[in-house]
Amino acid sequence: MSGKTSLRIVESLEKARIEGDWASVSQYAEQLPREYQVLRFVSLGECLLEQRDRHVTERGGGERSNSLQSLHLARDYISKALRTKNERDSQHYKEAILLQAKTCYIQGKFQECVDTFSRVNMDSMRKESLSFNVTKALADAYVYKGMSLEYLNTAYGSSTSSQIDDGINRLRKIFQLSDIQGSEQLRLSLALTLGEVLMQGIPEMNWTPTVQSRDTVTACDTLTKRGRNTPTQKKYESVFCPCNRVEETLLTLLISQALLYKEGIVSFHDEDKSEHLKTRKQVHRLLNMLVLLMTKYHKFRYLSDMLERLLKFSHDDHHICVQFGLALVSSNQHVRGAAVLEKCLSRRKDVAVALVLAKTYINKLNRFEDAIKLCDDYLGHSSTNSIFNSRLYLLKGVAEGAMCRSIRLTLKNQQYSKSSISSLFQAYSLNSQCPQVLYHLSLRLAIMGEIKKSIRFTRKVLENPCISSMVDCSHLLVLVLSAQKRYEEALDMTMLTLLNYPDNLNLLISKVSLEKLVNGNNKALLTCKEVLLPLLDKLSSVDVEDSAHLPYCDEWTGGKFQLSQWSDRISVNTTASYTGSNIGTIAGESISESVDSQVGGDQSNWGYQAEVWYTIADTFLSLGMIPDAQKCVDEIKSLFPLSHLVSYMSGRIQEQEGQQEEAEKQYINAVTLSPHHIPSLIALGKLQVEIDKPLLGEHNLTEATKLGVAEYEACHYLGKLYQQQGNHDKAAEYFMASLRFECSAPVRPYSVLKWTV
Repeated sequence: MSGKTSLRIVESLEKARIEGDWASVSQYAEQLPREYQVLRFVSLGECLLEQRDRHVTERGGGERSNSLQSLHLARDYISKALRTKNERDSQHYKEAILLQAKTCYIQGKFQECVDTFSRVNMDSMRKESLSFNVTKALADAYVYKGMSLEYLNTAYGSSTSSQIDDGINRLRKIFQLSDIQGSEQLRLSLALTLGEVLMQGIPEMNWTPTVQSRDTVTACDTLTKRGRNTPTQKKYESVFCPCNRVEETLLTLLISQALLYKEGIVSFHDEDKSEHLKTRKQVHRLLNMLVLLMTKYHKFRYLSDMLERLLKFSHDDHHICVQFGLALVSSNQHVRGAAVLEKCLSRRKDVAVALVLAKTYINKLNRFEDAIKLCDDYLGHSSTNSIFNSRLYLLKGVAEGAMCRSIRLTLKNQQYSKSSISSLFQAYSLNSQCPQVLYHLSLRLAIMGEIKKSIRFTRKVLENPCISSMVDCSHLLVLVLSAQKRYEEALDMTMLTLLNYPDNLNLLISKVSLEKLVNGNNKALLTCKEVLLPLLDKLSSVDVEDSAHLPYCDEWTGGKFQLSQWSDRISVNTTASYTGSNIGTIAGESISESVDSQVGGDQSNWGYQAEVWYTIADTFLSLGMIPDAQKCVDEIKSLFPLSHLVSYMSGRIQEQEGQQEEAEKQYINAVTLSPHHIPSLIALGKLQVEIDKPLLGEHNLTEATKLGVAEYEACHYLGKLYQQQGNHDKAAEYFMASLRFECSAPVRPYSVLKWTV
């Protein structure tokens, strides 16, 4: 095998490890030559460990035999890597030591885990220039080492494994006894203790299921010897038997919660103060365990309901209120979550909570001015460190950029635009390596027409292989390259990105647009048939619960067709809010921006289907295939009959057919439904000039230039109008503006990219 081939395999392997593509990792590792033995064994071992972790997480434990087999096989691979003598100073050899320590932790061998970590100087490794995978392994190593030391230093850790199992079984037997008067507080204390032991005292591999027995338990015998009444044991048939550690932990916490509701002291009177403080401590113990367990499995709705009930014991507790607000936000109850977090901040200043609240304002509630004000309040605090300040400047810059889209007054737009770029540069000066800061700075520079600077920052983002928004950064680079009229390079970049994200709908639409410019409309139509049409079958057949996990359902601001408040398919019970005045529909927008609402349900895939039909219809129109374009528009109309973009496309079709009066009516309908839709204004103004309605045409084209300052098409048609009227000075002014704006116009507007944080 040649050296270049080996290096290519190594690069592909490292990339697959970063992306978590473990099937590819296994394939590439088997292809490595002998000189990469350590990397080969480390990759195979890590692959098995990660697949086992995913299996345990998804199935709550899964089949113990398969899990143990994967663990032992992974340890064998790692041991083979450690037996290699000629690479003991390499990063991969050190990574093998860290992975071996991880296997010790999973097996419950905490002392051996700590001893294994002592074989490598982790603190010195932090100062080295490490690859992403080794850095990740080092970060995990600190976690496992900390948890092992914590376990060894706790009271539970000082006992032997058999003693822990014996204690757990005794607690289980107590819970099999029927309740007797006065035992509730004891049962509550024991339930909380059992929950803590199950969560941190034993690993998954050492958990043993509950053993049911019809014999009288030891506790009963003890009580009988003391002359007390023997508590009766619950019937065997009525006892639920958990099948894994997670189920038993959750059941124990639910029992604790029920007992706490029954026995907890809510009163705040002086005579109940000591009992109330005791209840609050129990609430904190239960809360922390619930948060750790529910967060791991993304059960935020259940968590928020539980926390809301726990608030009655300590409604003024900052920690509980913050956790409640975070659970609400995570469960998509953003309005309630924001209200709770606002209340928390009114009681105590907390920059971490302020960051979450500002992010919720921007991403979910469109409250951009509130986000700006909140960031300004905390930027004034001298105690805030540079990392937090960088995040605050980033959120402020993104919010100010969003205000540029929502405000149509040119002067205010320019003010917010300058303030946005200033805030983003401040964030960059405080944290120049943050991928999010670099991405949003690149996006804002591109919108302002600073294309060369935008490309420089975008490429700096793409140099970091560990970013989660790689597709967004690559897409941004595609658009800025198209703004420089480097269409072939942009298309090559699109094809390269699609190798890793083959079903990303937003990127596929950009590919179709570039195909039109590079290879002609016929090639673009072929792309529509080969790539976009198959997506329709997937979108129409996929379940709603699965749709959120599909690659082409990644949310982007301008590329998501949502349900309209005017659609006759929406029931009267649906809550929909038209926010056209906030975000608005902007120049060259995609069909997704025709509506904006919070509607979900079984209609969630309609928007993606409409995106596909709209793109195909536009391609048919470019080729003059009017009947085919009309069929596509009819498909969109069946999904969103009252969308303004349906009227806009119908107007384009009728204009190509020579029915100018009907086309004008359709354009007017589109503008009536969405007064800020710039393509409709431009098409209407252009048509009105052609049918000898110059005053109306001038008005609509002028409105388009006010809404989108860099609208070169509107400037071009205004220049033609003034030229016809003999106003050559004004015509020259608009022609020059059109040429200037067209030189930096991308193939699709930057609004189709992700702008949230």
